[in-house]
Amino acid sequence: MSGINENRFDIEVIKALSDETRLEILFLIGKNEMNVNEIANNCRVSRPTISHHLQIMKRSGILTSRKEGKEIYYSTNMYKLTSLAESILYFVGW
Repeated sequence: MSGINENRFDIEVIKALSDETRLEILFLIGKNEMNVNEIANNCRVSRPTISHHLQIMKRSGILTSRKEGKEIYYSTNMYKLTSLAESILYFVGW
């Protein structure tokens, strides 16, 4: 569930970004596209934990996904992150 508060922040995106593992995943994916196994091979947590974090990130809109055969590939939703950055800059009067 996504919601904008009175400061124009999408609270669910901020919550999704408040976890160290999710930030690590975001850093790994970057401008690329990765599946769960590729992410898990480069993270310090288990594959099921990665899947849990990916679902939170997808629900918040930070990530998008596409299915190819049995694999699901995740990529960064740059629009969502850019929108958050613009809201923060607006908030601080930039």
